[in-house]
Amino acid sequence: MQSFDEIVKKVAELQKKGTVDLSTEEDLSVAIMNLISLEEHFFFTGTKTGKTSYFDLLQEVREIRKELLAKL
Repeated sequence: MQSFDEIVKKVAELQKKGTVDLSTEEDLSVAIMNLISLEEHFFFTGTKTGKTSYFDLLQEVREIRKELLAKL
């Protein structure tokens, strides 16, 4: 799996070549919205099923979201 920084670097290179439609900030905004949806999904699924593994996943997704928000 690629690290976040590698992905950002790749997108920046593609953007310089003119092959990317969205700016990096717009891409990050969409990614953050999707991560928020995942957080909500894991919370409600964990609550409904009582399985703590969903809350663990929620924490992992939340940490990723915090990193992305810092980059905006």
